[in-house]
Amino acid sequence: MKKLIFFVGWMTAATWAMAQVTTSPVFPVADQPVTITVDVTGTGLENFNWNNTTNPVYIWAWLPDCSASCDAPTNVNPATTAQEAAKAFRITTNKFQITLTPTAFFNKPAAEITRMGFLLKATDWAGGKTPDYILQMTTPDDFIVSFATPTSSPLFKSQGEQLPITANVSEAADLVLKINNNTVASVADATTLSYTHTIAEAPGTYDVTISADNGEAVKTKSFQYIVRKATVTVARPAGIVDGINYGSDPTKVVLSLWAPGKSSVYIRGDFNDWKLDPAYLMNKDGEHFWIELTGLTAGQEYAYQYLVEESVWIADPYADKILDPDDQYIPASIYPNLKMFPSAALHSQWYFNRLAVFQTGQVAYTWQTTNYERPAKEKLIVYELLIRDFFSSDERSYQNLIDTIGYFKRLGANAIELMPIMEFNGNDSWGYNPAFMFAPDKYYGPKNKLKEFIDRCHAQGIAVIFDIAMNHQDMPNAYVMMDFDFTASKPTANNKWFNTDAKHPFNVFYDMNHESSYTKKYLDTVNYYWLNEYKIDGFRFDLSKGFTQTNNPNDVNAWSAYDASRIALLKRMADEIWSHSPETYIILEHLAVNDEEKELAEYRAAEGKGMMLWGNLNYAYGQNTMGYASGSDINTIYYANRNWTVPHLVGYMESHDEERIMFKNLQYGNSSGAYSIKTEVTALDRVKAASLLFYTIPGPKMLWQFGEMGYDESINRCPDGTISDDCRVSAKPVKWEYLEEPLHAALFDHTAELISLRKTYDVFTEGAVTITGGASLVKQVTLKNNPYTETPASTSEMNAQLTVNFELTSKTVNIAFPHTGTWYDYYDEGKPVQVTNATLPMLLPAGSYKLFTDVPLKEVPVTGIEDLIPGAGIHPNPTANTFRIELASGMVREVKLFDTKGAEQPIRVSGDEIDMAHLNAGLYLLRVTTSTGKQLSGKVIKK
Repeated sequence: MKKLIFFVGWMTAATWAMAQVTTSPVFPVADQPVTITVDVTGTGLENFNWNNTTNPVYIWAWLPDCSASCDAPTNVNPATTAQEAAKAFRITTNKFQITLTPTAFFNKPAAEITRMGFLLKATDWAGGKTPDYILQMTTPDDFIVSFATPTSSPLFKSQGEQLPITANVSEAADLVLKINNNTVASVADATTLSYTHTIAEAPGTYDVTISADNGEAVKTKSFQYIVRKATVTVARPAGIVDGINYGSDPTKVVLSLWAPGKSSVYIRGDFNDWKLDPAYLMNKDGEHFWIELTGLTAGQEYAYQYLVEESVWIADPYADKILDPDDQYIPASIYPNLKMFPSAALHSQWYFNRLAVFQTGQVAYTWQTTNYERPAKEKLIVYELLIRDFFSSDERSYQNLIDTIGYFKRLGANAIELMPIMEFNGNDSWGYNPAFMFAPDKYYGPKNKLKEFIDRCHAQGIAVIFDIAMNHQDMPNAYVMMDFDFTASKPTANNKWFNTDAKHPFNVFYDMNHESSYTKKYLDTVNYYWLNEYKIDGFRFDLSKGFTQTNNPNDVNAWSAYDASRIALLKRMADEIWSHSPETYIILEHLAVNDEEKELAEYRAAEGKGMMLWGNLNYAYGQNTMGYASGSDINTIYYANRNWTVPHLVGYMESHDEERIMFKNLQYGNSSGAYSIKTEVTALDRVKAASLLFYTIPGPKMLWQFGEMGYDESINRCPDGTISDDCRVSAKPVKWEYLEEPLHAALFDHTAELISLRKTYDVFTEGAVTITGGASLVKQVTLKNNPYTETPASTSEMNAQLTVNFELTSKTVNIAFPHTGTWYDYYDEGKPVQVTNATLPMLLPAGSYKLFTDVPLKEVPVTGIEDLIPGAGIHPNPTANTFRIELASGMVREVKLFDTKGAEQPIRVSGDEIDMAHLNAGLYLLRVTTSTGKQLSGKVIKK
């Protein structure tokens, strides 16, 4: 949680202190005693039941500018008697005071104490605390002038009000106070000046300046106050919606903010030099505020910010680009010419430092793929990835994702699920802390590069699914902040979008009220935006079980039980999505009771709709690969075994929330004699075995990035290589080098082959499934095609039998084939096997696996084109222009050519000749699909 910080001591025109802290002396010196007085009114210590012995108040202090140990030695929670020096004494009901010498308190030299951060707290955090404060240190030789009052910013006044002003100076000087350059008070040879100004000015912005002259130097300090004007009620022009409204005139823009219950909203930005001015008080139209800005330059980016009720600074919640101070750390190679956060807009409170951006005269992205068809739900192979951990630190970009599409294509994934890319706090994140739902986070590049990635995926027949967090939002989401208790750090009871307290135990950040009409409209608008503006294919809704107002804040089982109100909310949302985007995938991370998931999966399924739900089989598959029978039943990977009538279960062995199976194998794998699952080759082979019983089961499947290579770092790996639950969301090592390591590359090839089988033969997506073995380590799967026949005439009628021995020793397994006759052993060169009885005993080594089909899928053993028949292959090779693939007549069904980065290259086929004269010289990889569905590989050198 980010801290609520208030700066104390030297007021600036941009951001001032809360009127809660005073110091004596006014200008503290690090190696001299300072008395700090804190008014805790409005904080978590208001009306605190103080007793210096049994219920004391302590100071918790730190040095914000130090590079080593920054905490005071007394910082211990809960506090003990050893923290006696940190006790603050109560001087009135809500005022506490403590005297200390910073150098002694921190045991550091004065040179290292430039600022001191602190708060007051009870013995334990739960007992209450104040916000954080920052105290500026000085030196005895400093000549400083500052304002003691007023102490709030921005400062609004009405005509007839009084404005008390007090200025202090660190040594005697001649002081002169001016308002709008007119002298209103002065005093000679003094350390303070006080003046009360009666507001008589017309609405506008006015400057107040104090100057101090000690005979050797002149120091000044200034602030502004704004004389209010009444908000005017004016209807919004026709067609204006909340957010940014561009028209045909690129010198104008209309901005609209939905702010129910508010009386005033100001706007400031690049267009008015970041000044608050009554001329930029927005018009009111019911619950909406709006303003038209003119005189703009087409193509120029303008940053702006709203001030709601004269106290809360927010960025436009509907903007598609948000600036924050962390943007400075985004490499120019990722986001060229990124507009930086202007210093004039900087606040001391971090949560006020978000700005929206508009730009008239933008050139719209031109979509290239217009005839794209989404893969059927039941045939989805979803590749879940986090861009941050998919590339090295200087390559985390949409552009590099575009350049990797060929990799996904070679693997066979037909859908990419991106973990949240909506503007989130910080740069290094999983993305589940979103703050602005219409803006792609700039950490991965410009918005049009994201659109290009989606466009290019569609050109390759790959769907794009966005993981989206709508259970909660993080600060500084505008609707969180609009009605927020900054002392208690939670939304107020009258917040229209968010609950004051979360309704379920797994909530993070701020829980959305999904029963609210405001939340429903917000959610519907977000969904519509991404589906239509970015042409994505669907959503994976994070923590969808939290879309409820049924109050179960502490009981996970009660929260997971059947909830009719939650079902109704999700159906309503789905109906709204399908009303404008009828083919949209809706995937829920629900993990609730089966009858609730079944109802959601089957909802409107007869119309070709229905929601899909995550199916977590990580534990069961991991138990099998590690060699432990307990909990190893994989029966529920098949949707019908959950009593569902539709294949809407997105099964997975790994996800971003689950431990890596290879890590578990290597760390916790079982062993018997010389056979140890903790050895890499054995661990990888067992992942291959599990993969066979995963990808061949009908229903959509998902794999978590690099699982196809056997990624073996823990999900809890810390940057320093240690393992800790605290490092769950920390960046993980990128291991593309696994493609060059034979054992890991073999798992990739095995996975790609299984996905290819799944795509080629209907039995793996439409067949009826029987899974046997239960909690034993010998598993069998029978796949019967639909309609079932014992005498298939082609692969379209084919049946399959799968068997895996997950035991630690060889086992004779009675393989239960669905019918007698000739079967073909796919992993033994396609050799025929005669089955004369209901079962066929077969000795299977530990970790081995078998796939039998009753139609031959392999003609002869093949590792490459040149191995097919003597003399066959690619000729001529190297070639200057054309080459031939010499295989049996009619055997070549499809030819594809890839560069060494995995990007598919265009080729021209004429008869049996492939023309690559138009390509650059170099090495190319050839992928040939035969008439039997087998994929062959080879290499071609272009001279």
